Amino acid sequence: MAEAATLLEPRESAWNDVRALGLQKHVADLDAHGFCVIPPEIANPNNLAGRMLEALLDIAERRNGERPDVVTGATHAYQPNMRFGAKNERYGRSQVEEQIPDISSPHPDAVDSPFGDRMHSIFFEDEVFAEALMNPPMIALVTYLLGYSAVLSAMGCWMKGPCRSNFPLHTDSGGIPEPLPAQSYAAQCTYVLTDFNRENGATCIVPGSHKWNRNPEGDETILLPYEEGGSEQALACEAPAGSLIIWQGNTWHGAFNRTAPGIRVSVTVYFYRPFMRPLEDFIGKIPEEKLEELIGKYGQRIAIVLQQGCVPGFSTQGDRVSGTARAEQFVSAYRAESGVGVGRKSDAYA
Repeated sequence: MAEAATLLEPRESAWNDVRALGLQKHVADLDAHGFCVIPPEIANPNNLAGRMLEALLDIAERRNGERPDVVTGATHAYQPNMRFGAKNERYGRSQVEEQIPDISSPHPDAVDSPFGDRMHSIFFEDEVFAEALMNPPMIALVTYLLGYSAVLSAMGCWMKGPCRSNFPLHTDSGGIPEPLPAQSYAAQCTYVLTDFNRENGATCIVPGSHKWNRNPEGDETILLPYEEGGSEQALACEAPAGSLIIWQGNTWHGAFNRTAPGIRVSVTVYFYRPFMRPLEDFIGKIPEEKLEELIGKYGQRIAIVLQQGCVPGFSTQGDRVSGTARAEQFVSAYRAESGVGVGRKSDAYA
């Protein structure tokens, strides 16, 4: 009987990927500050950001009935403060506060939408999003934070026009009880598709807050409007279009209001460890021919990222057996292709 091939240790393999892509500085930033900003020359191969932006403008036009005005922001200015995730109707654009409808929101202090129009479930709308999902520098740093078994929880787009309200400070730790674990359980990746700065309503981060292992509470969440000086503990992420911002789940972050004309457009790619419940369910939802096409183009890793290596929920013994067997097939195929000993629960990188 032939001996089994020796598999690389997951931690060693993850670090090899970081070194091969020249990402050591960005790993140091993640460790020290809880976030990193990857410049366009690394994060934006073949104008990935530009192609995503065009695809998203098309999607927004299909979904909302009008094409976003990226230059003036007239289509997205001073939107009503709607419940998170609800469809943003095209009304309430006036700067006259009385004309903004009073709609129930998880951010009751906001006079208008602090996050703009969020478009959910965009992955299958255009092939460019699969390319963005498997962008090597992003996948390498997600692996550093969450290991090879990391799965996509959700991919969405944020389009924010001029507004008065800030997005309060919070974490992306997915409701984990405090104290939050020092080992990251979640990672948020933000593709910057239009320039980020404070006037443009950039994401802001509290450097080092990932080490506090807790969520902000009470007044700690508050970001004063930019015109009133902002909240000095939060750092606006200054980044040109084509950049990629990554932070771990414990990092305190939010966003400043936009005072400049135009629209801030970004794509968020949110990863979890597989034992946590994703927001989007991909298990068994991808047609087999489409899954084969994606694997043929991007390799077995994309099946793992799209949750195919996760055991789905079950209600019968048969579901449990068949679901487990299917998941193990994808994990085995990825292990064989990569040569990495993925799948061991005792290794944080596996």
